[in-house]
Amino acid sequence: MLEEKRRVSRQATRLNIRFAVTEVGGRDATRVEADGSIVDISEQGFCMITTYPLQKGHAITIRDRGDDKMPAYGLVRWTEKEGSTYRAGLYHSHPASGI
Repeated sequence: MLEEKRRVSRQATRLNIRFAVTEVGGRDATRVEADGSIVDISEQGFCMITTYPLQKGHAITIRDRGDDKMPAYGLVRWTEKEGSTYRAGLYHSHPASGI
């Protein structure tokens, strides 16, 4: 059985988002926008599903946050490829309101 590593519990949700991620390659940086869905959220992090190939260490900025529960940004801690999508766990250090 897997041991729970989270310090706070997460709430299941379904929040469709548009996010931006900056990719750095050599001396160039590219800002890419993509869509995803937050599937669970807590005061310290969230899990999202996207077709964009997020990688550990990517920082994302969430665009057009229409819900107070959505954080403004997240730092990718882990990713798993699931078919044609990616499931990613993200951390944010400022608690989102309304959770």
